[in-house]
Amino acid sequence: MRQWATNVVSFCIRARFSRWGYQRNRSNIVTPQRRPNVSLEVKCLMDIESCASPALAGRGRIAWRFAMVVLFMGAALSGCAVGPHYRPPTPELPDGWHQAAVEGLAAGNASVETWWQAFEDETLSRLIKRAAEGNLDVRMAVLRIRQARALRGVAAGEFLPSLTGQGSYQRSKTSANGVMGGEPQAPGKGAQFAGSVARGIAGSTLGQALSTAVPNMPGVTNSVANGLIGLIPGRTGLPETDEMNLHAVGFDASWEIYVFGGIQRTIEAADAYLAATVEDYRSVLVSLLAEVATTYIDIRTLQSQIEATTHNIELQKEALVLTQARFDLGLAPELNVRQAEVNLASTESQLPLLESGLAIAIYRMGVLVGLEPSALYDELSVEGPIPQPPLETLIGVPADILRRRPDIRAAERRLAVETAKIGVATADLYPRFTLSGTFGFEATDLNHLLDARSITYGFGPAVRWNIFDGLRNLNRIAAQEAATHQAYVLYERTLLFALQEVESSMVAYKREQVRRDALLRATEFSRFTRDR
Repeated sequence: MRQWATNVVSFCIRARFSRWGYQRNRSNIVTPQRRPNVSLEVKCLMDIESCASPALAGRGRIAWRFAMVVLFMGAALSGCAVGPHYRPPTPELPDGWHQAAVEGLAAGNASVETWWQAFEDETLSRLIKRAAEGNLDVRMAVLRIRQARALRGVAAGEFLPSLTGQGSYQRSKTSANGVMGGEPQAPGKGAQFAGSVARGIAGSTLGQALSTAVPNMPGVTNSVANGLIGLIPGRTGLPETDEMNLHAVGFDASWEIYVFGGIQRTIEAADAYLAATVEDYRSVLVSLLAEVATTYIDIRTLQSQIEATTHNIELQKEALVLTQARFDLGLAPELNVRQAEVNLASTESQLPLLESGLAIAIYRMGVLVGLEPSALYDELSVEGPIPQPPLETLIGVPADILRRRPDIRAAERRLAVETAKIGVATADLYPRFTLSGTFGFEATDLNHLLDARSITYGFGPAVRWNIFDGLRNLNRIAAQEAATHQAYVLYERTLLFALQEVESSMVAYKREQVRRDALLRATEFSRFTRDR
C-alpha cells in the first residue's frame, strides 16, 4: 500500500503539480493556478452540465479522476501514519522491597480507594468529601481536563471538511487614463482653451525666452499654459468609463486529506494529553486527601497537647504552692521554689505556640475544603480524639506502584504525547492533498443575483509538497526526538522517586511505631512513679 502511494506521489511530481493545483471553472477550461497558501483549499463541487457535453467531458474527467485518486488514497491510507508507533515502557522493577523497609509489615493487597475510612473517624470522612468537592486545586485540575478534551475535539475536527459562507457588494469604476480607458476623442473645450493660451505664450517675449532656453522641447509652452490655468495635463481626449455594481454571495468548501497520518498523530497526541490531565487530576486529589488527613490529625494532636499542657500548668501551680509552703516552714530550700517557678514559666511559654499552631491548622483546613480560613473554626475547635491507624498495614510489591501512582501514569502519558509529535513533524516531509470548491452567485444587478445565469463555481484537487526548506523540518524532527528522550528520562526519574518515597515511608512508619511504643512505656513509668 505504501509503494502504491509512492507511485501516485511520483506521478504528481512528474506532472509538475508540486505547489501547484488546477481548478475547473465554469467555462470547462482546466487552468493551472499558483497556490502560495500553506493550507490549500480544494473546491469539491461537481459540474453536472459539463458531464452532459461530450465535447467538454474529456477535460472535466481529468480533474475528476485526480480527485477520485486523492479520495481513494485518503481512504486507503487513513490507517498509515508516519513516525514511530508508541509502545508503553516496561521498566524492570525488583520483585520485592528492601528487607529493612518491610521488616515487621504484613504482605498483602490493601484497599487504597477509601484509605481514610480505616481511621473510623466521621469528621475526617466528612472533611475529605467536602475537600474533594470544593478544593480550588481540584477545580483547576477538572478545568484542565475540560480544556484538554476541547483541544482533542479541535484536532479531530481537522478530519472533516470546512464550509464557509460569504457575501459582498462592490461599486467600482476604472480609470479613463489607465489601460482600460477608451479610444481618444476630439479635444474638449478645456484642451482647446489650453492650446489657445499656449499659442499666445509662444508668440510673446516669455515664449521666445523659453524656446531659446529649451530648444529641444517645442511643447514646453503647452505645459506652462496648462500649469498656469490649472488644467489637468496629459491625456484629456479619452472618454469617461462607466461605474459598475457587483453583488456576490456563495459558499467555499475545503477538505485536506491527510494521507500520511499527520492528523492521526495529532489526535493521538491529544488523546495522550487528555489522559495525562486526568492522571494529574488524580494526583492532585491524592495529595489533597493526604493533606486533609494530615491537617486533621495535626488539629487533634494540638488539641490534645494543649489539654495536656494546661493540665501540667495546673499541676505545676499546685506544686509551686506546696514548695513555697515547705520553704516557709523551713522544710525546703529556696532553690526548690525557684526551680518550681522556672518549670511553671517554661510550661506556660509552650501554650501560646500550641494555640497559634492549632489556629493555623484550622485555617489551613478551611482553605483546603474551598472555604474562607475561619469558616471551620467553631466546628473544629471542639475537641475530639486523635484518629488511630489500623493495627496492621499491608504492603504489596513494587510493580503495584505502576498502576496505583497517578504521577507515574501521567509521566507515561506525556511520553506518549511527545512520541506522537514525532509523527506530526515527520508528516510534513510528505505531500499534502486537498480538495476545494466554491459555489455562488454574481451579478451587477441585485434583482438578477439569484438567476441561473448568475451562477459561478469552481472545484478541483491540489497537491503541495515542501521539497526543500533548508533542512528546517528535519531539524524539527530531531528536536522532537530529543524532547521524547527527555520525556522518557522524566518517566524514569518519576518511577525512581516513587520507589524511594514508598520505601522511605515504610521505614519511617515502622520506626515511628517503635518510637510510639517507647513513649508509651515512658508514660506508664511516669504514672507509676507519680502514684507511689
